[in-house]
Amino acid sequence: MSAGGFSLPVRDDFLLALEERARKDYIPIIKAEVGQFLQILIKAKKPKRILEIGTAIGYSTIWMARAVEGEAEVITIEKDAEMYLAARENFQAAGLSEKIRQKYGDALEILPYLKGDFDFVFIDAAKGQYLNYLELLMDLVPVGGLILADNVLYRGYVEKEGQIAHKRRTMVRTLQKYLDFIQDHPCLDSLVLNLGDGLALSVKKD
Repeated sequence: MSAGGFSLPVRDDFLLALEERARKDYIPIIKAEVGQFLQILIKAKKPKRILEIGTAIGYSTIWMARAVEGEAEVITIEKDAEMYLAARENFQAAGLSEKIRQKYGDALEILPYLKGDFDFVFIDAAKGQYLNYLELLMDLVPVGGLILADNVLYRGYVEKEGQIAHKRRTMVRTLQKYLDFIQDHPCLDSLVLNLGDGLALSVKKD
């Protein structure tokens, strides 16, 4: 049990090994509770096409791919060559290669060329580009589709406002712009969940 009385999500040895590698190599990955939440959403919504921006070593991708059903697939974008290759090995080792399609490159350059709808999107990449990603995603997500963005509270700095060190202000303001955008956009219903480092959840509406 955690201090709050809740059990940590159950992870198998494969996920635990990825967590240990990420810790040793300073690779940013989602918190396990965020992975569990993504799985629950996917199992409930049963999306046909999932898009992930920011693969890293594939930890979050594996959480999601394990939850998809039938011919549903996860398309994940990564611009770091080393991470892209590491993720490919991890997907093969996890037996999930057939459910995951990788794309190598900058998401800002790839998104305009993607075809079809994505009814579930997870953003976990360069925080300074979140708003730019979202603007491109609006044409790819149908009504009822979900858009999730990780790390939107940035270690709690986004909530501290005037107490932020100068070196962090640009990033905090950029994330605040993203949060303001999703709260004010007429085609989005949004909220921020206190999971991991802050998870923004938006539903596209008419």
